[in-house]
Amino acid sequence: MRIGIIGLGHVGSTLAYTLCLQALATELVLIDKNEAKVDAEVLELSDVLCNLAHEIKLIKNDYSELETAEIVVFCAGDITVLETATDRLAELRVTAEIVRDVAPRLKRSGFSGLILSVTNPCDVIALYLANLTGFDKQKVIGSGTLIDTNRLKNRAGKTDVLVIGEHGESQVALHVSETIGKLAAKTGWEIYAVKHHTAFGIASSVAKIITVLVKGEQTILPVSTYDQVQGCYYSTLTELSLPKGVVKRVIPTLTSQEAERLQQSIDTIKQNYQQI
Repeated sequence: MRIGIIGLGHVGSTLAYTLCLQALATELVLIDKNEAKVDAEVLELSDVLCNLAHEIKLIKNDYSELETAEIVVFCAGDITVLETATDRLAELRVTAEIVRDVAPRLKRSGFSGLILSVTNPCDVIALYLANLTGFDKQKVIGSGTLIDTNRLKNRAGKTDVLVIGEHGESQVALHVSETIGKLAAKTGWEIYAVKHHTAFGIASSVAKIITVLVKGEQTILPVSTYDQVQGCYYSTLTELSLPKGVVKRVIPTLTSQEAERLQQSIDTIKQNYQQI
């Protein structure tokens, strides 16, 4: 399987490393505007592959090679924007401009597979990327609240929890107290405050999504997908497959208060999209 990664910052490079370790691709197309960064990552990944029992072909900075890719992961961004910010939305001005640059290149490549969008603000960028490429929205998926759900599991100390809605401040945590929900929502900021980036959690979450797609697992994941009625992306339980993308979306049973919070989260995403 050929997988493309656009953007080799902390997340993109960690994802490439993870995909190599887990043998989730036979070919990786690595793209970044910083050609020296791509060269360096290929050199180091080549060292990694010497220690593995499987072979992976590494292809550098060639959009035309995406034509035969089954999956493209969009990770491009600029984490330094957050140095003076307190919200993922602060990245929108920069990441929207990146989408305007990448979308036509992706279209010209002839790519017709599935897009996994990681770049923040995740739900807004997923819709913007889908709109600018003109691709079927069922085949453009945001990494969404899978990472937030994992953080909630760790904070709550149990597995029967879920985060839906925005991958952002308005996210809706289910089956936990408000205190635990807020604590989990701040996890990314706690990590960023020390490391000045986050990468391991989101890269492994994206690898999980790819595993479900590649192995044909019928696992339902909380990822960001398009709601035709709402006209935007937000996370809910979703069944995925290749090459179709979204098989079905499932809204969990919600209390009236939870349903109201979800609608508020959706409205927040819509308002943020209008700021592009």
